[in-house]
Amino acid sequence: METVLRAAEDVELIGPWELGGEVCQRITEAGLDVVLIVDDDSQREMGAELTSAIMEAHPNLPIIRAGLNENIFRVFSTHSHPARGTDLLETIRNLPEIKNPSDERSE
Repeated sequence: METVLRAAEDVELIGPWELGGEVCQRITEAGLDVVLIVDDDSQREMGAELTSAIMEAHPNLPIIRAGLNENIFRVFSTHSHPARGTDLLETIRNLPEIKNPSDERSE
C-alpha cells in the first residue's frame, strides 16, 4: 500500500507511523488532510482505539481504515463521506477538501 501511495503524483505520504498514543500529536503537527490506518488482525483493537482518539481530537479529519487481511477499506468521519468506488486512491482524491484551522488563522 505504501508503494502505491508514494507512486501517486497527487498524494503526499507522510509516514508510515507505528500505531500508538503519539499519533494524535504527530497529526496535529503535520496538518494532514486525511489519515490512513492500516492494521492486521493482531492490531485491529489498537486501530479502532486510535480511530476513536483521532476523531475526538480532530473531528474534521477523515480517516480511512484498511485491513491487511481484508480487501476492503472504511471511511470514518464526523461528517458523512460516501466511498465513491472500490479504489483507495479514488476515494482519497474524492474526499471534500477540509480547511485546516491553522490556515484560517494565517489569512
